[in-house]
Amino acid sequence: MHDTFLNQNLYETIVTICRENSIFKVKNLVVTVHADSHVNKDSIKGHFAEEGNPLIGDFTDIEIKKCGAERLCAIIEQIDGEK
Repeated sequence: MHDTFLNQNLYETIVTICRENSIFKVKNLVVTVHADSHVNKDSIKGHFAEEGNPLIGDFTDIEIKKCGAERLCAIIEQIDGEK
């Protein structure tokens, strides 16, 4: 259940970062989460699809690093996209 909130928070933060930097299509995304997190590339892509947001899709390469982040936290390490 908590990963649902984490996916929502990731969604909102990625949308904000992309809006602030005029990114309209995310090509590469690197996120670090806790080793026990259920957040993965499919859950992120699925959340964007559910929201009807075209920023992230099949064209997006998502790398999830599971290690040093605190539980229920995510670190957005990199966003590369098209302006």
